[in-house]
Amino acid sequence: MSENGKIQWSRQEDVDLTWVHEGKEFSHRLITQKLHGAPMSFHITTYMPHFEVMVEGDGLHEVVLYCLHGWSTQTVEDTGETREFKQGDAVYLPKIYRYRHVIGEAGLVVAVCSVPSKEAGDM
Repeated sequence: MSENGKIQWSRQEDVDLTWVHEGKEFSHRLITQKLHGAPMSFHITTYMPHFEVMVEGDGLHEVVLYCLHGWSTQTVEDTGETREFKQGDAVYLPKIYRYRHVIGEAGLVVAVCSVPSKEAGDM
């Protein structure tokens, strides 16, 4: 339950857009500690087609990704393990991780849950 004890709703149109990588990846932080008193945050993150990036854990946040649309490949740097991440897949990311993320031709839209909460503007 939120700190104020009431159910709250949020829409993408009502929250700030956060550019994670200008022109390539953006996120709407729909539910956050600051906005709703939630201990976690929930976002929708959108990636443009054919974007490639190295993704690293920051040592603070645990994250779950759920693919809503599109696909990507994720290659864990330490092990070389490669996975296709597509609609219906979920992945848990611990506080420390590093993988190469290559977005497919349809782009990618993911639902993201982060603990502790990430706020608008946080990377």
